[in-house]
Amino acid sequence: MKFSRYLIHSLLLLTVVILGCLAILSAWESSPDARRAVWVGVGIAYANTLIGFAIINWGFRQSQQVFFASLYGGIIFRFLLIFVLLFILIGALNMNRVALVASLVATYFLFLGLEIFQIHKFSDMERGQK
Repeated sequence: MKFSRYLIHSLLLLTVVILGCLAILSAWESSPDARRAVWVGVGIAYANTLIGFAIINWGFRQSQQVFFASLYGGIIFRFLLIFVLLFILIGALNMNRVALVASLVATYFLFLGLEIFQIHKFSDMERGQK
């Protein structure tokens, strides 16, 4: 799996997400705090997908046991990182909860879909399928 190819696809999806967020935010009268929370949520989700893909990409080159350890360990690490960031952003910085969590969840699943698609595509190529 090439990280550069994933980076290009993820940047294209990020562009679509940004355009969608801009359209939604312009349609509703939202506070600057809510807008900032939306962008922080998108940023966390994007960083999460890059970290996840890097871990999975590294694991593909290892043994099956190490791959699954890196896969599940990466999932746990990323969830803990997200929860710690949410705790800090909502608790300590008093960021808009609804905007932050809604943007994070929505973009998290979009990027997760891309991650799964890329892994599936790579595994098909490894087996000799198109």
